[in-house]
Amino acid sequence: MKNITQMNLKNNKHLTILSIIFVGLMIPNVIVYVEHSLLEFEESQNSSEQGMVNKSTRQLGEAIFFAVVAIGYVVTTILIFVKPNNIIPYYILLIGTVAILIVYYFRAMTGIPIPGTDLIIKEYAIDYRDVITKIAQQAFVIPLAMMLQRIYDVKYQNQKIIAT
Repeated sequence: MKNITQMNLKNNKHLTILSIIFVGLMIPNVIVYVEHSLLEFEESQNSSEQGMVNKSTRQLGEAIFFAVVAIGYVVTTILIFVKPNNIIPYYILLIGTVAILIVYYFRAMTGIPIPGTDLIIKEYAIDYRDVITKIAQQAFVIPLAMMLQRIYDVKYQNQKIIAT
């Protein structure tokens, strides 16, 4: 029984370290996505006032996308810490982040069409927001995947203990 307790303490320590790294990488993502959403929304209003409807629509589409990403990151991160043994938020974050990265790279290479319009959002410049979010996103999936693996390890250990 002493070995099991020592193993649980070790797992908790590793999980705490992974959680700190994960949150440390998630915070800049959320901040930058919120800031970028507000900026695009403001620019959309300015473009609309100047009669540039197509540009305004593209900017509004980006503002909505960035806001949804920020909200999704906050909600799933909270769920991970409120219900740490529920694997669904982990998979939502992992799959969602991979999807966001794919959208980003397609947007930079070929452009992304806005549903219901003939407009395409294409990125021609990269700024600090792109750099921060892409590095942090590609980095936080590592501790997140390790945290998810810990859930499976603990479940396996519990099944093994019950079986013996």
